[in-house]
Amino acid sequence: MVNRIASIGLAVALALAPLGVLAQTGQPAASASAASAIPRTGAGAGSNAARTRHRGTLNRQRARQTAEHAHRVRATPNRS
Repeated sequence: MVNRIASIGLAVALALAPLGVLAQTGQPAASASAASAIPRTGAGAGSNAARTRHRGTLNRQRARQTAEHAHRVRATPNRS
């Protein structure tokens, strides 16, 4: 009985949800920040060379950070 009431309530909520969207008129379609959050893939995403250079830069930075961390870990004095 409780499951049936809960499922009916959920069905009503889902059925009425699109009505609120239709009532919102005069709103801007999308903001600029929302558009910039979308990852650029496919056409217009930049050249393969640019992506390769960026990936190389990230890998170089990651390798430097790893080497610095390893050096710090090895250079710590023994604790007594």
